[in-house]
Amino acid sequence: MKIKAIRLKEVGRFSAPIALEGLSGGLDVLAGPNEFGKSTILKAVKAVLFDAHRSKHRKLEVLRPYSGGAPLIEVDFDLDGTPWRIRKQFLSSPSAELRNMQSGNVTRGVDAETRLAELLGGGSHFALLCVDQGSPLAAMTPLETGGKALRGAVENEVESIAEGNAARFVAERVKTALAALVTSHNPPRPSGIFKTALDERDRLQRDREEAAGRLVAAQERLDRLEALRARLGQLADTDAVRARETTAAEARRAFEEARDARDKCKAAEQIVASCEQHAAALKSALATFDHRASELAKIESAAAQVGPLLAEAETRAAAGSARVGERRQARDAIKTALTALEHARRALDVSERLERARAAQAERVALSEALAANTAVDKIVDAARREAASIGELQARLSAAAPRVSLNYLPGGAGRIKVDGRPLADGETFSPTRAVTLDIEGIGTITIAPGQSSDVAEDEADLAARREQFTALLARAGASSLDDAERLLAARRDIEAQLAEAAAQLKASAPEGIERLQRMHTDLTAQAASLGAPLVVSEDDVEARAEELGRALAPAEEAFDEAVRLERAASDELVGLRTRIAGNAQQIEQLIAELGPPAVRIRARAEKLATANEAQSTLNAAVRDGTAWREKAPEDARFAVLKLAAEAAESACRQANDELAGLRRTEAGLEGELRSDRADDVAARLAELLDASAVAAARCDELQEEAAALQLLARELDIAATRTRDRFAKPVIERLA
Repeated sequence: MKIKAIRLKEVGRFSAPIALEGLSGGLDVLAGPNEFGKSTILKAVKAVLFDAHRSKHRKLEVLRPYSGGAPLIEVDFDLDGTPWRIRKQFLSSPSAELRNMQSGNVTRGVDAETRLAELLGGGSHFALLCVDQGSPLAAMTPLETGGKALRGAVENEVESIAEGNAARFVAERVKTALAALVTSHNPPRPSGIFKTALDERDRLQRDREEAAGRLVAAQERLDRLEALRARLGQLADTDAVRARETTAAEARRAFEEARDARDKCKAAEQIVASCEQHAAALKSALATFDHRASELAKIESAAAQVGPLLAEAETRAAAGSARVGERRQARDAIKTALTALEHARRALDVSERLERARAAQAERVALSEALAANTAVDKIVDAARREAASIGELQARLSAAAPRVSLNYLPGGAGRIKVDGRPLADGETFSPTRAVTLDIEGIGTITIAPGQSSDVAEDEADLAARREQFTALLARAGASSLDDAERLLAARRDIEAQLAEAAAQLKASAPEGIERLQRMHTDLTAQAASLGAPLVVSEDDVEARAEELGRALAPAEEAFDEAVRLERAASDELVGLRTRIAGNAQQIEQLIAELGPPAVRIRARAEKLATANEAQSTLNAAVRDGTAWREKAPEDARFAVLKLAAEAAESACRQANDELAGLRRTEAGLEGELRSDRADDVAARLAELLDASAVAAARCDELQEEAAALQLLARELDIAATRTRDRFAKPVIERLA
């Protein structure tokens, strides 16, 4: 056997499907690190070749992945040049399938495993298929590896010596006879003549049951035909048919008469309703004519009374208009005076703001000039401060490097030593940073020169430059010293604060500029003068005059409102009277056009009255006819009963006819089936099948007993052969071991 391919799914660590394809069947090596799954693959191969697919052994449970599943294993192998494929699924939904890849034949289940064992020659031939980890090859005994084949050969020789040929001949005859009855499966299955006898027995059993069913069905059809013919007799009886037809005709006639009476009653009611509607319309037209004529008379009487009232209303309206004009003029005069005072008051306020703005403007100009004259700005003073600090640091560094000279005079010698023409005081100490000449009166000169170095020279040069820069900064600030510059800077900050305050004051007094404020003052003064206000007034005078006018305005407003109310009332009354007159005239004109002159109105009313009386007479006649038909027509409940009775009678006739036709069709069908049963002779056929079934069952029992006897004989022969081999072969096997 040569293994050509291995495929796994849900086996150990291989939850996903894997496949080893293209194996040579010779020396194939699986190489990989530990726990890579090599041993799992070999265990799977052993399981698919030698373990039953329905087995629940623990070694198969080990193949199940931790995540769960049903191990599925498939192996392709060649045996004597024929390609085969074995496929098994264990634990869940177990299955086995053996396929001949050359012919395409497939065997499944236990048959597949039996056929695989026959192909492999038994599991003992593959003891060295896989050496498990921890099981060294040296530990295997010859008996566990290849000893069984040798042992079988020895036993065969011993059996031949022991004259076992006859036993083998009998065993082969038993096997041949048994193969004609059952298969070699475990348990055995019927085959050959035994299976044929069983199939014949089962077929006869089915035919017997079918014949018995047909006999029962035939008897039932006879019973149904008898009951059907009895019902046919009832339905087809002449008196019963005539009675049904008579009942249906009478019910239909009664219903149609009731329906005709209801239709005529309904038509009469419609005529009555139409006559009532016509009579009511004529009466309404007459009543409307009388109402319009009465309304015309009332309107003409009212129009005659409105004329004198119109003249009085016109006089009152004219007087009210004149009074409103007088009161409006008095009120407007007070309002004009108040407006003039308001303009004067605003002119005074603008004048004060103008004065404050001008003062702030003048102060801002002066402060701006002072600020321009003060050049001690922060930038210059800060630079001067930094230069003064640098000069002090350089002077301190040079003083530290210069020699110290102390002078003490003897009595009578004070003032006789001079430096640069200046007498030195007794006890004076100084540190020259450059060469200094001491003049000693009457004695000579002493020159003191400090040691010179590049650092000192650089510091002195730097000191001279910074002093020059410091002097220039003070000059730009307009100061003679740093303290003077600090004072000028403080003064500049005061000027800037005052300038900002003056600008804020100017902005508050004249946010749009002094020119705009001046124009506003001029305009307000002109408006106040045009309204009669004095050109020069004080604020107190303005307030007093405004208070006086304010007290006078309220009575003037009240008087004006009262005059307006009276004038509006008179005007409304006048308008109402004029509207009434116009409306009355229009209504009179419309009514006359509608009704006509008095003579025409009298003639038209007489015609309408005659027409209304005639319509009433027609209505009375229609009511009498409707009452007569209403007495003949049945009520709704009675009409519904008549309708249901007619429908029920007609339905009973139709149902009886339909049932009669259906029963006759059923009768014909049953008679045909019974003729078929008589032709087939169901009873005789059932008797024949009963006899044949008994014979077939007896034959099956005989074959079953024969198969059991042959199986018993085969087992006894195997036992006897085994005992013989053991008796002759045991000493040889022990020696061989």
